[in-house]
Amino acid sequence: MLTSILTPVVHGDHQRPSRRQWLKLAALHSLGAFLAAAMVGGILASVSWAVSFMGWRPLRWAYWGALVITLLYLPRQLGWIRFPPLLQSTRQVPRRWAYDYPRWTTALLFGLGLGSGLYTRIIVPTFYLLLVWPFLIQGFLLPVLIWSIYGLARSCNVWWLAWTATMPDPFSHAVKMTSVLVRRSSWVRRVNAILLLILAVWLLARRYFE
Repeated sequence: MLTSILTPVVHGDHQRPSRRQWLKLAALHSLGAFLAAAMVGGILASVSWAVSFMGWRPLRWAYWGALVITLLYLPRQLGWIRFPPLLQSTRQVPRRWAYDYPRWTTALLFGLGLGSGLYTRIIVPTFYLLLVWPFLIQGFLLPVLIWSIYGLARSCNVWWLAWTATMPDPFSHAVKMTSVLVRRSSWVRRVNAILLLILAVWLLARRYFE
């Protein structure tokens, strides 16, 4: 899936790619990821505003929801238990896009499909907090900004692959990158555990000083 963004087989096109072409495809992928994530952030912020406008209090249930998520998944991220599982969608963007469309279209579509994180594997529970965040803060621009940064961050692996992979086939480089990330999974869990702990303390302190 990752290598398809850079080297899709388009109607029998076996043209040797160039580094500049890969970087252009990475930029298109980032653009799609940015737009998809910003749209999700805008939708969530709009829903939060609409709920507040109708007289409800989204901040209250969002606060308790975020607190439950942090306390529920913190032991799991620390490696103490394996429960609860990470609830997620098993759908992915169609791989046939790499064969049915030109290279630039494939890169953009993959970005639009994967940028929000809703149609790919969820490996950390902090993603759920990202969904709750627009209901915890006031305003529209900040949630959109946070989600936009998240979308751009999701495309960093494509940039790294486009910049460092050997020509003409990045597949072996992508496999190596994936194996390195798998070996560092324990560090990812620890970092997310720290983030969950910080947020739990912030939520409890916010509740105490209200």
